[in-house]
Amino acid sequence: MMQSEFYNVALDRLRYSLVWEDHLTLYTALDIQPDDRLLLITSAGCNVLNALLKNPAQVVAIDLNPVQNKLLGLKAHAIQHHTHAVLRGLMGFDGPQQVAEAREAIRATLPADEYRYWLAFFNSHPDGILTAGKLESYITGFFATLDENIQQKVRQLIAFDNTPAQWRFFRNELQTTSFSTQFIQYFDDANLSKGRDPALFTYAQESGGVAFYNRLCRQLSTTLVSDNFFFRFFFFGPQQLPEHCLPPCYQAQHFATLRAGLNRLTIVDGEAVDYLAAVDGQAITKASLSNIFEYTSQHEFWRVCDLLTAGGARQLRFVFWNLLQEQGADAERVGLTNLIITDQPVQDTACFYFRNVRVVNAKAASVCPSDPS
Repeated sequence: MMQSEFYNVALDRLRYSLVWEDHLTLYTALDIQPDDRLLLITSAGCNVLNALLKNPAQVVAIDLNPVQNKLLGLKAHAIQHHTHAVLRGLMGFDGPQQVAEAREAIRATLPADEYRYWLAFFNSHPDGILTAGKLESYITGFFATLDENIQQKVRQLIAFDNTPAQWRFFRNELQTTSFSTQFIQYFDDANLSKGRDPALFTYAQESGGVAFYNRLCRQLSTTLVSDNFFFRFFFFGPQQLPEHCLPPCYQAQHFATLRAGLNRLTIVDGEAVDYLAAVDGQAITKASLSNIFEYTSQHEFWRVCDLLTAGGARQLRFVFWNLLQEQGADAERVGLTNLIITDQPVQDTACFYFRNVRVVNAKAASVCPSDPS
């Protein structure tokens, strides 16, 4: 079992209602092929569904928190038995009225006890799934703390069609206001604990507020945010998002493909490292481990890497995201010369708040070229 602070986190509620790791980074990191058997941390299920769209042989979704798996189960049920409009409605893309209508639609197909569970859920979260997570409800509360003039200027950031003009506007019109101070304070370690469990910060090497603000600046200076789903959701919430900005699994054009692929999905309550190390996990060829190593020491990170690659003998490729730690910086320094750890280039679709993304291969494994298509 991996020694992780996550075991000290209460798993009695929906902690995440959105997967913050973008699909293009996932695709390029894993180069998913038809014969691949994948394992992904469930979280809110978005990248589990995105992975199914690449037509692998199998997708195993695993999470320590059964509530996260229950959410993925609801999405799979909606995809299997209802229309795309019902899925959109449950998510909250079209407002509270459509949430209520979608909630009523699933009454006819869910078992009675399941429906009672979700009826209570949507009564507590009438704006839908996307803002129901502990983290997402806190993040999307930030915009309302800004005064109206600053809100208008933040909205203007998604109107630009070139990055230099976007960055110049931000420097001249927002950095000269209270925006930076408010952002840093709202997302500092103490306040962010209202959205993420304090266990996240046990091994943190950076202060959340300052780090996230600097990363926001980096994105605004290098990448257009007009079509960035995560930027739009972070500041403005789930409504009025253009269809083409959505993660592929929530786009109408992919709905039929997603439904056809659900028979390749297995949902497991459990811990990813335990599963990968067990007999059932030996068939897995590639894995996405989200940011699970935020909750571990660096010594434990290296131990797990060695375990999962069987000292270099196992052909397993996995990707992970660093948030406030610098896991995986120098394998040779700690004596793990059997590993190849590479930095994954950040895609324009990525969320700004991650530190970096890394891919782990055993040296015996051939490193496949990345293909974002």
